[in-house]
Amino acid sequence: MNLKSIINRLLPKSIKHKIRLRKQIEALYDGYNNFLKEGNTSHKAHMSLINLYCSTGGEINDRIQQKVKSVNPAKKITDKLEGISGSYNKDDFKEINNELNGNGYVKFEKKLPKDIVQRLYHYALQTGAKIPPKYDKSIIYDPENPIAEIYRFDNNDLVNNRDIQSLMMDPVLLNIARNYLECEPIFDFPAMWWSTALNKEASSEAAQLYHFDMDRIKWLKIFFYLNDVTEENGPHRYIEGSHKPGHKPAELLRRGYARISDADMKPYYKQEEFKILCAEAGTVFAGDTKCWHKGTPLVSGHRLVLEFEYTSSLFGANIPKMEVKKPSSAFEDFCMNNKIFASNIQLINSKS
Repeated sequence: MNLKSIINRLLPKSIKHKIRLRKQIEALYDGYNNFLKEGNTSHKAHMSLINLYCSTGGEINDRIQQKVKSVNPAKKITDKLEGISGSYNKDDFKEINNELNGNGYVKFEKKLPKDIVQRLYHYALQTGAKIPPKYDKSIIYDPENPIAEIYRFDNNDLVNNRDIQSLMMDPVLLNIARNYLECEPIFDFPAMWWSTALNKEASSEAAQLYHFDMDRIKWLKIFFYLNDVTEENGPHRYIEGSHKPGHKPAELLRRGYARISDADMKPYYKQEEFKILCAEAGTVFAGDTKCWHKGTPLVSGHRLVLEFEYTSSLFGANIPKMEVKKPSSAFEDFCMNNKIFASNIQLINSKS
């Protein structure tokens, strides 16, 4: 992959030869080639991806993604697919993908079944989660006595939950990711967390200031609300269309991988571009979190969210492989038959 030539063509001549950018280009080029050989990304290469994203207004990711998808083409799925939340046909998938590409986010009309939502909610009340600042021990969340603004569940605990395994295999979600990434998706990780009303001010730790993600070259996140979310208990917010190259102001990108206040963001976007996702329990939505996005500080109550990330490549953040010690037979077979999907999953005591 001639990544260096792609980046050199992308950068304007006036800045191409600046020493700082040349070093970033070389680090990204060398780091990507090393990733292809060894499967790990150096911190230097990951930071170069972030810095070049900011320097090019986001175009660098799109250029690299063109090469990534050429070696991992997407399957062509034209049949109606039946998922946990219902059936979706070709037109449904096209509409979702068009909205994702245009706006960066899309809320699905169909919800998760109530029994799955209830089981996952009760699971979250009975399973330890880690809290800041050290995230070094697991604590059961007590809704009557929160002691942190956020409780984060361990990835390995989540992937061993049978309901989560079923959702990971969901053909509808997989095809939505496939269409958006334009290649066969890798399941990167699940995440789940409680947000609480312990602190009334915006918390950087709880991602309650505007930011964009940059762990990968291209990815898609699927979010599941597991309790009702109103303006009182921390709805997700995003700035519509800000995932697209050229839709982030250079003045803000010069700050790098930073958290941005509402006051600093408002001069650059129209009021109607600031979106709030309030919705009932079981609501599912997908987002490209290159969009500026954040959680809202809670006034009261709590919020429980489950999140999946699908990616086109594991280049970027070095997330340890998830260890599945309790796979359902269906999930084990699915991973065995879908090696790309399972690239970041390790089946322990597999029957293979």
